[in-house]
Amino acid sequence: MSKILSIFIVSVIVISCVEKSESNSLAKFDKNGKRIVYSEEVYSKMWIENKDLDVTVIDTFCINQKSRALRDTKNGKLVYFGFHPREFPKMTEILSQFGIETKEHLRRCIRIGGFEPYCYQDEMDREIRRKYGENFIDSIFKVAQKEFILENPNVEYIEDGIDLRKRILEE
Repeated sequence: MSKILSIFIVSVIVISCVEKSESNSLAKFDKNGKRIVYSEEVYSKMWIENKDLDVTVIDTFCINQKSRALRDTKNGKLVYFGFHPREFPKMTEILSQFGIETKEHLRRCIRIGGFEPYCYQDEMDREIRRKYGENFIDSIFKVAQKEFILENPNVEYIEDGIDLRKRILEE
């Protein structure tokens, strides 16, 4: 009797799990019958097989990253993402005085389908610009750049074909 009861209970649990997963699954097709793609990886695999893809893209990764960024900014967390190898340590030091964390980040140039790979970073950038102004990061970069040159006067610093040391060291 207990074996039958155990089998019955296990069966009920398995069936209820299957029903839940089916009801929570994402739609496979949109209202026009086009396949819905939710991830960059799946899109890439499909594109390799058929370069003329006609699909609807729902970028769930971006949606989740935007939500996370909004949650973080509401909790007072700001993160600057950038890639300035020489200036980054000084930028980190300056930005930390404003309560802004930093992470070195180099973006790729290619965007796949309708996917936005840097939603968290873009939301953080928007919030920093909203809170501190459009030129805030550029100003911090210029300060960090100048301090790098002053601390390293023998290191060549070429920007747009011009060695900035001459101008900065003469100031």
